[in-house]
Amino acid sequence: MNVESEVASLKEEVARLRTELNQLTQFIQYQPPGEDDAGQPSAACISIRCAFFQLVHPSHPNQSRINIMSTDDGAFIALLGKDEKTRVLLQVEDDQTEVSLYGNDRHYKASLRADQAEPVLELYGKEEKIGVQLRVLPESDCGQVGVCQAGKARAIMKATANGGAISAVHDDGHPRITMVSTENNGELFAVTPDMKVGVKIAADGIDGGFITVNRANGQAGIILSNTPVGGTVIVNDQQGTITGHLPNFGSAETG
Repeated sequence: MNVESEVASLKEEVARLRTELNQLTQFIQYQPPGEDDAGQPSAACISIRCAFFQLVHPSHPNQSRINIMSTDDGAFIALLGKDEKTRVLLQVEDDQTEVSLYGNDRHYKASLRADQAEPVLELYGKEEKIGVQLRVLPESDCGQVGVCQAGKARAIMKATANGGAISAVHDDGHPRITMVSTENNGELFAVTPDMKVGVKIAADGIDGGFITVNRANGQAGIILSNTPVGGTVIVNDQQGTITGHLPNFGSAETG
């Protein structure tokens, strides 16, 4: 190879390298050491601008370990397992933040997200159906925990402004029994399928607790309570009128 051909070959190589460098500088920028806005020394840094960034296995460059992606809808960071399946996904899509955990079957196992400033944590079972849900209700700033069976609510525990409540729920989503606490009282409600209170147990009776057994129309049929003079049972008819009671208070008072 003569000198002229070597020079021509070098020019071509330099032109190719310049083109590649120009392409790289579209994505990679070097910032030399200097001073920040406060006049303090700042270290050199490199910034990378791209829509998709991939980190690979150090010994197996064909295997992805981390994928970082930006789209019109948001940003995504995926951490992959040895099988290159997503195990952790961090995403900000349509201004909604979510962190998701996946199992070996590539299905949801857990999800933590913020829906309109309402934080929600969900744990999933088979077929990605919710098993447990924890959330904070924004209107009351109270926490709530729901326990599900294949996505169907079975029990709900939540805080209230004055105490707390625990409910067992049927397939229709309505509670069948609820326990409520307040500062001065505790109550237990057993509810019928048509959402009528069938039995009520409470601690705010005349002189202690009381139990009310209601009819199908929701009116009290039997009341078991305590009074200053002793225990009592009151029996009502279908209209709620007292038809009998034990003991006879009139006799007790005159005696």
